[in-house]
Amino acid sequence: MADVLMVGSLVVGVANIALALLLLVIYGGVYGRTKAPFTLALLLFAGAFLAQNVLVVYSYGTMMPIVPGALTPYLLGVGVLEAAGLGAMLWTATR
Repeated sequence: MADVLMVGSLVVGVANIALALLLLVIYGGVYGRTKAPFTLALLLFAGAFLAQNVLVVYSYGTMMPIVPGALTPYLLGVGVLEAAGLGAMLWTATR
């Protein structure tokens, strides 16, 4: 049976994918209007977070049975902190 914290890590990973996608959409709109190089860098940054989280969700899902139970709180913690960071970026991008 899957560890509850590991399933939580998957859920947080999916939320991070959604946050990164929203950032891509917002930064894409800003770049389309301004053509600013900094915004292009932010697009690259959001794309990297999207790719990383897609890989995280895939790897956690496929390797769930072999991940040691002692590691799962840390995986969840990293995902939650990343979600907080992406959320802060999204909040500032919409102001």
